[in-house]
Amino acid sequence: MSVNGVLPDAVDLLDERSRDAYVGILICVAAADGDLVREESAAIEAAMGRAMIRPNRRELMRPWLVEPPNLDDLLENISEDALRVTLRDSLIIAAVDGDYHESEIDIIKKISNASGITSNELESLTAWVEDGWRLMAKGRGILGVTLPGDDKLISKK
Repeated sequence: MSVNGVLPDAVDLLDERSRDAYVGILICVAAADGDLVREESAAIEAAMGRAMIRPNRRELMRPWLVEPPNLDDLLENISEDALRVTLRDSLIIAAVDGDYHESEIDIIKKISNASGITSNELESLTAWVEDGWRLMAKGRGILGVTLPGDDKLISKK
């Protein structure tokens, strides 16, 4: 079996300052509803790993999980391209606990506006995230290791 055309992720192209802002914004999204659940914490840790945040820097960022950084400051100090990548991953972080909370949506709209993404593009990106969740549920079904709600997710279209 071979996989052709595997490219690095856009996160790999971010400079260190943008990577820090990327993680900070993801934390703001996860913490927006006031209830940081296990799945969101795990997704944040995975994002830190994906962004190649050094262990000592991660230690400095983890307190943000309790007291998130200022979103407006982060949005001002990140490029439009980096914001677009952050928007994509913010949608994933917001959906990881099973639904989009209104406060998460407010932050996502703020990121979207700052990045120049149109409402149609945001809808397409949201649909892409939902398709990804369905794909993961199907994969678990093939393996016989389904999770509660997978049947509902797969049948949803």
